[in-house]
Amino acid sequence: MRLILLLGFMLSTLYSTGLDNQLRSILKNNPYQLSSHANEQSIIRALYKKNQNQPLWIGHAQNLNALKEALQNPYFNYKYKDFYQSQIEQHAHLLHNQMDLNKNSNELAELDIFLTRAYMALADFIVQSDIDWDMVQNKLGALKEEKDITANWEMVRKKSPSASKLFKAIRDQNIHGFLESLTPLPKLHKDLIEALSFYQNIGTLPRIKYGKDLKLGDQYAYVSDVKKRLIVTGDLYNKDNTHDIFDEDLKQALYRYKDRFKLAQNGLIDKITVYYLNKPMTLMTESIVTNLDKLKVFPNKFPKEYIQVNIPDFSTDYMKYGTSLLHMSTVVGRDVRPTPIFSSSMSYLVLNPTWNIPENLVRRDLSVALSEDPNYLVDHNIHAFKGWSSKKDITKNFTSDMLLPYQDPDAGHIPYRFVQYPGDDNALGRIKFMFPNKYSVYLHDTDNKALFERRYLVYSSGCMRLEKPFELLEVIKSRLRSRDIALIDKYRDTLKTKHINFTKKLPVHTTYFTVFKRNSLTYFRKDIYEYDRFIQESQKQDNNGQFVQTDNLY
Repeated sequence: MRLILLLGFMLSTLYSTGLDNQLRSILKNNPYQLSSHANEQSIIRALYKKNQNQPLWIGHAQNLNALKEALQNPYFNYKYKDFYQSQIEQHAHLLHNQMDLNKNSNELAELDIFLTRAYMALADFIVQSDIDWDMVQNKLGALKEEKDITANWEMVRKKSPSASKLFKAIRDQNIHGFLESLTPLPKLHKDLIEALSFYQNIGTLPRIKYGKDLKLGDQYAYVSDVKKRLIVTGDLYNKDNTHDIFDEDLKQALYRYKDRFKLAQNGLIDKITVYYLNKPMTLMTESIVTNLDKLKVFPNKFPKEYIQVNIPDFSTDYMKYGTSLLHMSTVVGRDVRPTPIFSSSMSYLVLNPTWNIPENLVRRDLSVALSEDPNYLVDHNIHAFKGWSSKKDITKNFTSDMLLPYQDPDAGHIPYRFVQYPGDDNALGRIKFMFPNKYSVYLHDTDNKALFERRYLVYSSGCMRLEKPFELLEVIKSRLRSRDIALIDKYRDTLKTKHINFTKKLPVHTTYFTVFKRNSLTYFRKDIYEYDRFIQESQKQDNNGQFVQTDNLY
């Protein structure tokens, strides 16, 4: 849609009694000319009231041009939604040097109102997107009944900007700055907007025809097609290298590409590689857009220093001033036991932790393991107690039959407590980092380091197992007392449990970003819990009453 060029000097000096009167008449007597929604009518009236019921845009060229530029700026309107631009365009012929403001007062009043509605709609989109987040939550809740999956996502729901804030930006002639201030997580937003532009500009590409599996040094005709594709995607830096030999440049480019899509690093061009290279760019852009939507339900800003667990990336980062000072692989919850998405604050750690096995895991896992292996408790250093307050160890006399009546959740509370004592076979490893929460999840070491070699690290029951827990301990030592730091090595040489409190809490955010930038490259991850699909299915109807349907990147 073309941008209407306005004559700034002329419009900034206009005054029309006819236009003012017509606008006041509409505001007072024709609410449905403002909007069919009572809440929107109320905000529109409030905005004009703050301006003495005079036009907000006609006669104010700087604001009008700033708004029209913002409506067409993908940084704000990344879905290229209409936002009343069609109606605004229909009134464009009124804006010229010889216009009669009194003669066209009704049409100009309508235009000013459409501009106000466009401004409000764009601001709402920046804050909330066009996703029905209640519908997303309902879909998450339905998983419990349909699949016995408890999916928790503590969305940060934000209100639409108030009339006061909307008007202040108009009064201060700061439309762009105001809209920019509404944008959540600006660095992540900017990264995704840049990625969206990159993949939208690629467009449709010819399919690569697979020939055979190839390795370094091989020569084959379709190597040239693979190189050309990797040049387009930004993974092959030497744009002149399009010959048909599998050389070192191609090897490095393939490594980057496979890392970005979390493919097996086997050094080969194989069927899976070609399959991914042939995926349409629209799948990438749709995934990017979904992640832009997703930013709306996370905090507007992350703190200066925090820990971020990105569930689909199976990673944990210790972040400081926007930079990752420590990155590590992380095992997260299985699709049937998803890691919750929420924010909390880490307040203490435990060396040589015991593991109080949660009741749901006793019912789901331990009872099954005991029925298959009567020695399971002893072999895994697990001790049984009668109730949660008793210290009497009944492990030697405990049998699997004692749990049989409680395998059904409707049977009520299990009257036994199971504790795995510290040791190298403890499921929590030698350290855990605690940020109290209602989900009873935390970051911890693991006794099964081999899991980190796998592609998809979805093996836990919700907690997050760290690849480098003691490296994390090192970077957060500034939050520990000197006397506690001096005790760490001592306790690492024993199996004694030691709680160490922080002097200052450390924010923790578990997130669900399936597209993100790292080292200037765009990474794509599998929608392991299908939350992205839920979001795509929950888009509100557009102006034509149509829903946007998307396919799956993976």
